[in-house]
Amino acid sequence: MAKEGAAINEQATNGSEQVFSKDVHIEDNDHKPEVSFGTVSGYDHTRTDQSLLPPPPTEFAAPKDDVQPTLTFTSAPVISEDTARQALVEFVSEQRCWGTGTAKSLTFEKLQPSTSYHYFLETFTEERTSKWDHEPFRGQFVDGSQNGLAPGPWEIPATFKEIFKNEIQHHEVPHTAFVKPCFKCKAKGKIKCGRCNGSGRVSCSSCHGSGSRTVTRNGKSCRESCPWCSGGRVSCSNCRGSGKVRCPACKGECRLKWFIKLIISWVNNVSEHVIERGVIPAYMISQSSGTLGFNEVLPRVQPVANFPVAEVNEVSHNFVGSHQFPMKRIHMQHHMIRMVPMTECVCRRRGKEFTFFVYGLENKVYAPDYPDQCCWGCTIQ
Repeated sequence: MAKEGAAINEQATNGSEQVFSKDVHIEDNDHKPEVSFGTVSGYDHTRTDQSLLPPPPTEFAAPKDDVQPTLTFTSAPVISEDTARQALVEFVSEQRCWGTGTAKSLTFEKLQPSTSYHYFLETFTEERTSKWDHEPFRGQFVDGSQNGLAPGPWEIPATFKEIFKNEIQHHEVPHTAFVKPCFKCKAKGKIKCGRCNGSGRVSCSSCHGSGSRTVTRNGKSCRESCPWCSGGRVSCSNCRGSGKVRCPACKGECRLKWFIKLIISWVNNVSEHVIERGVIPAYMISQSSGTLGFNEVLPRVQPVANFPVAEVNEVSHNFVGSHQFPMKRIHMQHHMIRMVPMTECVCRRRGKEFTFFVYGLENKVYAPDYPDQCCWGCTIQ
């Protein structure tokens, strides 16, 4: 089975690069800005949501067809009965409520070694998108068009921290900034309080807005005025009775600095496939240690073509073909083949046969049918 996936974690950058945190953009979906954005060369389709900016063409010379990487193929190692028994005893002792008696007294009937193959391909890519964004204007420097033409989206230098690790950086595009009155508060610095709808008063939570409540005195129920409010209404705690709150867009500054934000995403795209002839789940094989039969890191890798297992060659060809990413820039690719040893252990205890598996160089155990999974006569419900 094949598993493909990628994750994006936002990280800050070091050095002198101008980076903005992800919470800079504070526009809500219900109030779109009424701002006329001038066309900036290279960013013609930039909006207030992200626009993809494909990279310029990259020249890449593929190697000759007869150039093939060196592959190492090793046969599966054979483990002894003592090693298999010890691995099972250690595995069982780590399981809650399993008995070790079966593991210690079983009789081996057959040990069948084999090899599982784990092919792994990762492609480290860079994607650039842009959007118009804003932040409160507090008198900070405004790098506008008067300072020159904005550099193209792929002309702005940026460096990732670590290859094959996901990372996101936010950069202000030089020479694209300008200042405008805040669209949300109309340059007033405050907006209507959403909790009280601008009235400054809200329904009393004690009497639910009735102005009175039911009390019991001397066994009799009667109504009395609510001591917490006046006529069922109280001052709004959100705006302190003013009916206005600070504008969330300009933070009360009345003006916004607009600029084009460049979002750079480095993503490690991973595809992996496990060829396993037994019943061990593929994820267990991929997480266990094995012998490295092939390992290659290049700007562009070529599919493996001469591995002794045909399915590995086929999977490599399909994965490399799918890792093209025309809308992204490929920085580096890495693929490898791991050979994970596995031994099928057929055993017998008290006339009954069962099978377990020892796999990986660390001798992990897979024994879903172990017969002594409940010790001391307990009952599993």
